[in-house]
Formats: sequence, C-alpha cells, structure tokens
Amino acid sequence: MMRKIRRLCLALAFAVALILSPTLTQPTLGSALLTSQRNIQSASGLYNPVVKHGSPQNLPAFQVAEATQNASQTQNAETVAIETKAQKPPNFVLILVDDSGLMDFSAFGGEARTPNLDQLAQNGMRFNNFHTSPVCAPSRAMLITGSDSHLTGVANLPEMLPDGYIDRPGYAGELNESVKTVATRLKAAGYETYATGKWHLGHSETNLPNAKGFDHSFILGGSGANNYDTRGYVPMKPEAHWYRDGKETDLPQDFYSSKDYIESTIAFHKSESNPDAPFFSYIAFQAIHAPIQAPERFVKPYREVYSAGWDVLRQQRYEKAKALGIIPADATMNKIFPQFRKWDEISPKLQAEYVTDMAVTAGMLEAMDFYIGEYVQYLKDSGRFDNTIFFITSDNGPDGGNYRVNIAKVWQKMMGYHKDPNRVGDAGYYGDIGPEFAAALSSPFSFFKYYTGEGGVRTPLIVSGTNIPQGRTSNVFCFVTDVVPTMLDLAGLPTPSSDEAVPITGKSLVGHIQNTKVPVYAEDEGVGLEAANSAAYFLGDYKIVKNNIPLGDKTWHLYHLKTDPGETRDRAEQEPERFKAMMAAYDAYAQNVGVIEMPEGYSAEGEVTRKSVMYILKHYGPFALIPLVLLLLLGVLWRRRRQAKA
Repeated sequence: MMRKIRRLCLALAFAVALILSPTLTQPTLGSALLTSQRNIQSASGLYNPVVKHGSPQNLPAFQVAEATQNASQTQNAETVAIETKAQKPPNFVLILVDDSGLMDFSAFGGEARTPNLDQLAQNGMRFNNFHTSPVCAPSRAMLITGSDSHLTGVANLPEMLPDGYIDRPGYAGELNESVKTVATRLKAAGYETYATGKWHLGHSETNLPNAKGFDHSFILGGSGANNYDTRGYVPMKPEAHWYRDGKETDLPQDFYSSKDYIESTIAFHKSESNPDAPFFSYIAFQAIHAPIQAPERFVKPYREVYSAGWDVLRQQRYEKAKALGIIPADATMNKIFPQFRKWDEISPKLQAEYVTDMAVTAGMLEAMDFYIGEYVQYLKDSGRFDNTIFFITSDNGPDGGNYRVNIAKVWQKMMGYHKDPNRVGDAGYYGDIGPEFAAALSSPFSFFKYYTGEGGVRTPLIVSGTNIPQGRTSNVFCFVTDVVPTMLDLAGLPTPSSDEAVPITGKSLVGHIQNTKVPVYAEDEGVGLEAANSAAYFLGDYKIVKNNIPLGDKTWHLYHLKTDPGETRDRAEQEPERFKAMMAAYDAYAQNVGVIEMPEGYSAEGEVTRKSVMYILKHYGPFALIPLVLLLLLGVLWRRRRQAKA
C-alpha cells in the first residue's frame, strides 16, 4: 500500500514538474533527459608506472620538460622508420573514453591523475588535433569501421531523431549489414578479437559485436547506464541491458563498470583458442558518461580541487594549453555563452554540489586509469605488452547536460538516485557537471558535446607501443576515421578497395607517425562532418562550422584554427572566396554521404525532451491523473457542503 501511495505522490510530482519546468527546447532539460563492489585495490597497486600519482593540480613531470619544445616539434621531427610487415603482427588495444575532452587526461593537462595513460603517452605519440563526431554513436561507428557515420547507418542517435527519420538511409542508428568493422578485417587475418564496454551500435542479433567480427564480448547495449547495476540513466530507458557473446546477461553483484570491463578482457585472453595469435582488444569505458560514479577512495583527493568554480577552471585550462603547446601562446580563448551563470551567482549549496560532482568526475577518470594499469600489467606478465600498440581516445567533448531540472530530479528519485556528498561511492549517486563546467573543461575551445565547435569534437588521441616513436607530439589535423586504416597499415594488411559497399573514408597515420613533417591530409583534401544538424568542414588550418540551436545560431562561420582555436573571429566576410569554396566542398560531401537535414526548429535536446515527456506521460500519466481526480472530487464535495449549509 505504501509503495502505491509513494508512486502516486511521485506521479503527482511529475505532473507538477511538467508544469514548472522550462520550455522544452532549453538545453538543460533536453540534455538532462538524454545523458541523464568488491573492495577495490589501492590505487598504488599492481602497476607502478614511471609517472607516479602526484598532486592533482600539477602537470606530470614529462609535460614540464616538453612544454618548451612542443610548439616547434612538428617542424623539427626526425624521420623514424616503422616496420609494418614484421614477422609477428602487432597486437592492438583500442581504448575509448566516454565524454572526455582533449585536456581531461593529465598527459594533456587535466587535473585527474592518470599515470598509466601518462606512461603510454610518454612511450608513444600524443595528437592534439584529433577530431570526432560531437555525439557518441556516430563516433563509435567511425572509430571501428573507418567509414563516415552516414555510410555506416549511424548518422545520429535514435533518441535524437524526429519521428519517421529512423527509417531513412543512414539513420537507422545501428551498423548496417554492408559495413565491415576493423574486428572483421583483423579476424580474417588471424587475429583474436574482443570487445568490452559500451557498444551503442545496435543490439539486435545482427548488430551485436559477435555478429560484427568479435570472438568474445561483454557489452552495454545502449547509450549509458548506472556503473554498479542495471538502472538506466534517462526516463525513456529506465533499465539497461548487457550482453555476453551475443546473449543478454546478468551483472555480478560486485559490478563496477571500469573494473569489470578490464576483468572480462583479461578473462578473454586467458581463454584464447590460440594464445600465439595476435589480438585486437576494444575497450569502451562508461567513464565519464553520466551518471558519473566512482569509489570514494578515488574521489577523495579531488574534493577541493574545483572549489574555485568554472570561471577559474576555464582560465587555468587555457593557460595549460598554451604551456603545453596545444595552442599558440597568442591564441584566442573560448566563447562565453550569455545564458551561462557566473560562479558567484549560484548558491553555496549548488556550488558544493557541482564541486563534488567534478571531484567524482576526476575520481572516475583515475579509477579507469587504475584498471587500465591492471590490464597493462597483465600484458607485461603474459609477455604480450612489447608487441602491442595502444590507441586511446574519446568519443566527443564534455557533456553539458543539466540533470538538476524538475523532471530529471523526480525521475532520479524514483530510481533511487541521490546527491548525498557523503555517499558518492555508492550505486545511487548521480553525478553530472552541468553546462558551465563542461564549457570550462572544453577550454580553450568553444562549445561541448552535441556541437561541432572544437570543444565538442576535438578529443585526445594517444598512439603508443611497438615501433611508435616515443615522446612525440602532433598538432596536425586528423580524424576518427583514420584509426582503422592506421591499424591495418601497421598490421601490414593491404588497403581495402574503394569499391567496397561501404568504403573506408579515413587515411593512415603511419606516414605522419614516421615523419611528423608529413601531414595526414594534403592541402586540397578536406574532411566533412555532420551530426544532429551541426556540421563542419576542415581544410588545412581552416574550418567552416554550423552549430545548431539552442547554443548555436545555425549559421555557417569560417575560422582559422591555428590562430583562433577558440573560434571567436569569423573570417567569412574577410575571405569570401575561401568561404564559398569550402561551402561548396561541404555540400558535395553532404550529398555524397547522404546527409539529411532535420525539420525546421529541430534541436537534439528538444527532440529528446519531447520523447522523454511522451514516455513519462505514457508510463506515469495515469498515476498522475488519479490524485488530480481525487483533488477534483474533494473540491466538488467541499462546494456541495457549503451549498448545503447556505
């Protein structure tokens, strides 16, 4: 009985929340509804890298040594020969972080302590000008196929599509039957292939990893979930589903996403049918996607790191980017959106919540890094590390969703989520960073996840391992579709035919890795990008970009990224011929891959809001009507009594 009463009260709260919430097109509401253990060993445990855990506010030692030479390193690089047809093919580990901006790893200037990633970066090459899609599923599709997202069938997220669009070519939201993954190609060459973590490329029998070239897999099928159990993270998907080797599976009682994805990967290695065969391991972490969650031991060091607020963090990251040579010393800073709040304008209580959530974010990154260290140590102990090449990147920039709006908070309460700062380590904590901190994390770039501004699409890339030059930094443009052809090149496999049903559109990075004076793309080779009505086209140091509403103006702009990485000075009027030529090139790209314009007034956030509200009304609407009817009946009875007394 009490459970029914509680559900009725929560349903009534939903009705009130619907009335009091901001308009459906506001970014906070839409983003909120979209992106709404055993004892863990000591963080100084199994793997003890050269770059040890230090103060979260300090750069790793090797960064300081590099800072004075990064700006000119590309011009002064030596040529290094890479043997791509070695007697023993290299192993590959592809690690994908979720919603991590370019500067979130400490190797790129971030506050979180990621010594294992730092060591891999020091032993390999860092790319400061690597780009992805602004949203997760298209990036994932391009990352494991090497093909433009529209050609793979994952041009957008199903959750963000208007009604009727999911049936259009390229917009199914799952990999089509014609596209080949890198796992399929490597498996044909004798590789053992594994996938763990977030998949988000379809969960029908024909779209799970076991149907796309992976021998073994343990994956989250959808876009996100709780990191400890099967609770979902948005109203339209209240329960998440995991799959093991193509079959839906339960989670262990001590499940924590970063821990179990690594443990499953190691278990796959131990059950290899041919231990002497090369392997390809794809690990897609939930870190640091909402709900942001981490064990308390990893959160504790960061409790006060972000207490100065987002305005200070924005400036700090800008200064670090200059010191590390990520941007020139005289480069512009990112935009400040007028609808964003100043840190001193919000209440102390809300400030404390945000500071805690940022601490959990850093802690979640450190926890992920710790388990990566366990995997690295396993590869060393098993004699596989020395012939392994790592690729480490993120799917898009920081998530600017706001999960504190009325509807989101009521739904979270129904699901047992909370914001208790004294219980950040348990399964019920729901962490998020909000749009202002997302913009600060994106600094020195503008915008964040969902937008094609640099803050939404420029992410870290580390390539490290056998035959990869150590300590190199690249500032040359490259794209997410370049990873697959690079792997195939390093494996000594032939370049796939351009006549394939879904051709690879990326380019190998091997030539650039050998000699950083050599660009990945020639001066006349551009790269197009589109997702959810935000779009961009890159050509040399120039970029045209259109950011959709609500933060964007749906207007095309021209920027010179080398001198203006913050995209603050539009050159469209200053260089009309260049602007016209690049617009024509984008139009040709859009026609070639099948870009479909969304309806007038469309926004990804607004569409997700609409679908979420419809879901809430469908599933909770009747319960919300019951208390309203009771109130109406009480009103009628009260009126009759007054009339009778009269």
